[in-house]
Amino acid sequence: MSAPKRNWRGAGRALSWMVALCALGFVAWVIPIRDRCWDPRAPGSTRVAVSREGPSCVLHVRTGSVHVPAAECARLDCEPGLATVLVHVRPSLLAALLAVYAVGSLAWAARWRALLGFAGVDLSLSQVWRVSIEAQAGGVLLPGGIGGDALRIASVLARPVHPGQPRAPPSIVVASVLLDRALGLAVIAGLAALLGFAFGGLGAGPLAVLLAVIPIAFLVSLALLRRPGSRGFRWPPAKRLDRWIAPVLAYMRDSRAPRAIAFAGLLSLGVAAIQFGVIRGFVFALGGAPTQEKWVYVGTAMALIVSALPVLPGGWGTGDAAYVFFFGLAGLRPGLALAVCLLYRLFWYISAAVGAVLQFTRSGTLPSETAPTNTT
Repeated sequence: MSAPKRNWRGAGRALSWMVALCALGFVAWVIPIRDRCWDPRAPGSTRVAVSREGPSCVLHVRTGSVHVPAAECARLDCEPGLATVLVHVRPSLLAALLAVYAVGSLAWAARWRALLGFAGVDLSLSQVWRVSIEAQAGGVLLPGGIGGDALRIASVLARPVHPGQPRAPPSIVVASVLLDRALGLAVIAGLAALLGFAFGGLGAGPLAVLLAVIPIAFLVSLALLRRPGSRGFRWPPAKRLDRWIAPVLAYMRDSRAPRAIAFAGLLSLGVAAIQFGVIRGFVFALGGAPTQEKWVYVGTAMALIVSALPVLPGGWGTGDAAYVFFFGLAGLRPGLALAVCLLYRLFWYISAAVGAVLQFTRSGTLPSETAPTNTT
């Protein structure tokens, strides 16, 4: 590798870490762990961290801890901290939301299976779900959503095949994953924009308009790729990529593609609705009451988008900051916004833990699985 390329990659990694650390710093500065309380009768700011001891409370000031009797404690105005918000979560509702989240993972697997299937990569829904859930385990340790996508590609390409059957072409598998990712992004952005306009009307703001442009750009891109005149890279130095581009264009122009993409779009709508429903369920379970409902959905879409950026493993920092910022516009406290982010990440980690267990047991189950085939 040449020195300029190493320098550019090093600069990119440094920029990614700087962005993530700035986001984490913002979250740490905004979010109180303990309750923050102040005396409304005081002429200036008297906001301090507070912990509860029954009806009384303890003020944690710079000079030390100050015990305050119940009567004085009751007169304080308080902003709940992260610990207080999480203590009041409803376990039964969380269990129900986890079941809904699990259904969403099946719908996600079905969407990718539809995009693989019309190209001749024959995998059952259970196999695709298993590959997807195992990739989530790796995505916890790898930057953003790109790491998980790479694991999905590698897992399908590494699957054994029966004698005489070719493996799935790498270009087709890569194209299916990219199309799956782009379709998911387009539907999430479009549904968030629709909900933003529904709850905010024409005052939903330019961000909702920007989100609405994403699915339009996706459809225009699909139409351009399916045009017969598209022939890949004609620039001489880039012609070596034609061996990858040609199969991808053939994949996109397959006569079965429009129907499969439309079906995958319907599944993607279900996936996005489940994601928004789970997030809104967290807000309800934590006792939140948004004053600007539109920002819950627009903010969720923005958080999901930035969490997929290849910055820190699992999207730490960028996703948290997006939830805190946009949910603040919805009228929700920073502690509740971060609690929503952490609970959603907890569900992801639970799913990833299931994937890790399946990965460890894979060696004993692979021989009985149906191998992928390619008929193109």
